[in-house]
Amino acid sequence: MATQAPTSRHTAGPRHARPSRLSGRGRLPVPLHTIAVPVTLGILYGVWAPFIQRHGNPLNALQITLGVVSGLVLAILVFLLMRMPTTIQPELRATAFGVVAGVSVGFLHSLTYASVLRSSGIGLTVGGAAAIATFYFFHTREK
Repeated sequence: MATQAPTSRHTAGPRHARPSRLSGRGRLPVPLHTIAVPVTLGILYGVWAPFIQRHGNPLNALQITLGVVSGLVLAILVFLLMRMPTTIQPELRATAFGVVAGVSVGFLHSLTYASVLRSSGIGLTVGGAAAIATFYFFHTREK
């Protein structure tokens, strides 16, 4: 019949039923976002810190070192926070995220030669806001 759809010899099932490349033995030991988020934040932070420190002058080795070290430290801290077990109280987890966010933003602001009080105030404000936001996130998604 001309109206009947042709059938193929390979009818192993629908195309979407095939296993992905990452299933089984090739599966990643941690979720991809647990690696991608810290790496992205570390790179952005590591580029931003020497950019602020330059103050319009040419880039030197000390500023590159500052960027690499600060980006690496932030990436490690964010990775450890994301791998923190969910059995820990949401208040403690939110406080940890707030501390990391506040310290990192306060440090970046201190690179502009602002006063210690102003950098601390901005760090406390950002840290408090991050702690409140993550506390809300954890409480709305707890089981």
